Amino acid sequence: MRPGPRLVQGFLALAVLGTVGVLWAGTPALLAGGVIGLALLAVAEAWQLRRVPVRVERPATVALSLGETEQVPISVGHGAAAPIHFALRSPWPRVLGGGAGWLEGTCPAGTMLPLTLEVRGVTRGAEPLPPVHLAIRRWGLVERRLEVDAPCMVSVLPNLRAVKRLRTALDAYFLRRTGTRTAPRIGQGREFDRLRDYVPGDDFRKIVWKASARARKLIVREFRLERSQDVLLCVDRGHRMAGRVGDLSRNDHAVNAAVLTAYLCNRLEDRTGLLAFGDTVERGVGQGRGGGHLAAVTRFGTGIHPEYVHSDYPALAAHVRRRLKARSLILVLTVLPEAGEQQAMLEAVDALVPRHLPLFVSLRDPALEAAAELLPRNREELARSLVASDLVQARRQLVRELRTLGALVVETRPEDAGVEAVNAYLDVKRRQLL
Repeated sequence: MRPGPRLVQGFLALAVLGTVGVLWAGTPALLAGGVIGLALLAVAEAWQLRRVPVRVERPATVALSLGETEQVPISVGHGAAAPIHFALRSPWPRVLGGGAGWLEGTCPAGTMLPLTLEVRGVTRGAEPLPPVHLAIRRWGLVERRLEVDAPCMVSVLPNLRAVKRLRTALDAYFLRRTGTRTAPRIGQGREFDRLRDYVPGDDFRKIVWKASARARKLIVREFRLERSQDVLLCVDRGHRMAGRVGDLSRNDHAVNAAVLTAYLCNRLEDRTGLLAFGDTVERGVGQGRGGGHLAAVTRFGTGIHPEYVHSDYPALAAHVRRRLKARSLILVLTVLPEAGEQQAMLEAVDALVPRHLPLFVSLRDPALEAAAELLPRNREELARSLVASDLVQARRQLVRELRTLGALVVETRPEDAGVEAVNAYLDVKRRQLL
C-alpha cells in the first residue's frame, strides 16, 4: 500500500486551511477532525482494496511481425462491488526492445475491461512476457500495488505483414489474368511434352525405339521446361550482416526478404527451400510448397541470427551441388565481401554455373557509399573517403566479374531487399532463364 493522490491533496488543503485560519480559535479542532477523518477513510479504503481480487488476462501466444507496430490485447477485471481505477505497467522483454507499456482506466464492477498495448518487434525470437504491475484505488486516498502473472509467449516472426500486402496485390494480378496461360518453352527440361520425328542434330538418347519401330521411322521425345521449378533461398548470417540499418539489422532485412520471396514462389507453384550460411552451412528447410511448408520456412527464418564469423561461399556452393541435382535458382541474400574474400565468391559462382542459376541480392552499405562521396575537409576525412572509395570500387568490379561468370546481381538498400528480390525472381520467370 502507498498514499494515493487524493490523500496528499487532502493534507495539503488542511495545511492551507490551518495557515489561513491561524487567528480563528476553532481552527485546531477543525484540523484535527479533518486529519482523523482522512486517516479513517484511508484505512477503510486500504482494508477494502486488500480484499479485492484482481484478474489480468492475455492471449497464451502472440505472434508479431518484425519491424511492424502491432497491438497486444490485455483485459483487466476485479471482484469489487464498485468501480476500481487502475494504472497498469507491462514490462517488455528483449525481443520487444525492453521498456514497458503503460495504461490507465476505470474498470466497472463485475466486468473485464478489454485494452490494447502497442508494441514493436525489434528482434526475431520468442520470449515470455513478465508479470503485469498494477496500482489500484477506489477513492484515491490509498493505492494498492500488486504483481499479477498472466502467462503469454511473444514470438517475433519475419515480417508477415509484407506477405499479406503482397497477397492482396497478387490476388488482383491473377484475377486480371484469368483465362490466360503461359505457353510452355521447349528445352532441356524434365517434363514430357510430345513425340516428334527425328531431325539431324537430335540427341540419340531421346530416340523412342518402340515408337520408331511401329512408325518405321525415328521418333524422339521432346521435353519442356518445368512449370514447377526449384528455388533455394540462402541467407547470409556472417559478420557483415550484423550491422544495423535503422531499427533492424541487415540479417533481419534478409530474412524478411526470404520469407516474402518464399510466399511468392509458392503462389507461382515453385518449390522453395531455405538455408542459412556463415562459416558453416545449415541445411534448413528442404524443397517443398504448400501452407505447411511456408510455416516451416517462417519458423526456421525466425531462428536465423547473425554471428561474427566469415561467410564461406565455397562451402555454400558445395552444399548446393550435393543438395540439388536439377537446375535451380540459387537466390543468395548477402553483402558483397571486400577484396580479400572476393576470390572465394568467384570460385563459388564458377562451381555453380552452368548447372544452377545464382542470383545475388546484395545489401548495399549507405554509410560506406556516403563516405566515398564525401568532400573531405581535413586529413582524417580524406583518409576515410579514400578507403571508402576503394571499397566501393572493388565491389563494383566484383559485380562485373560475377555477371561475366553468368550470375545475376541485384544491389539494393536493405529496407528494399524484399521488393528487389521479388522483382528479380519475377524477371527470371518472365525471361524463362531456368
